[in-house]
Amino acid sequence: MASQALLPSPGAPFDVIGRIVADSVAGERVEVAAFAYCDPDGRMLGLRHARGTEADAVDLPVRRVAIDALSLDATVVVMAHNHPRGEAWPSRADREATRRLAGALHALGVRLHEHLVVGANGGAWSFRAAGLL
Repeated sequence: MASQALLPSPGAPFDVIGRIVADSVAGERVEVAAFAYCDPDGRMLGLRHARGTEADAVDLPVRRVAIDALSLDATVVVMAHNHPRGEAWPSRADREATRRLAGALHALGVRLHEHLVVGANGGAWSFRAAGLL
């Protein structure tokens, strides 16, 4: 699930994990979503990527994210996805998918802490900073 080289030191804050997850999708030619599964202290327990087949679409695997969170006993998920041909601005579909994922995880006692959208120019947009999480 996760490469040891990508794991931050134990206790790393969630913003560091957000950067790791965002960096893992930056520069991809197709849309890719990445999910970091964490304990409450900010230790990353696992990392999974979902690859799209197009430059502008990836299906958000809500069921898979929930299964991973439960199997890893994660209490926090940090997510990022890229817009390989566009700006780091969330689409209506991005907002709806984030709302659905946050709701599904919340029902399981897991918090979606962050969703970062990474643009083609390397900039990122934060759902948390925008007050949407």
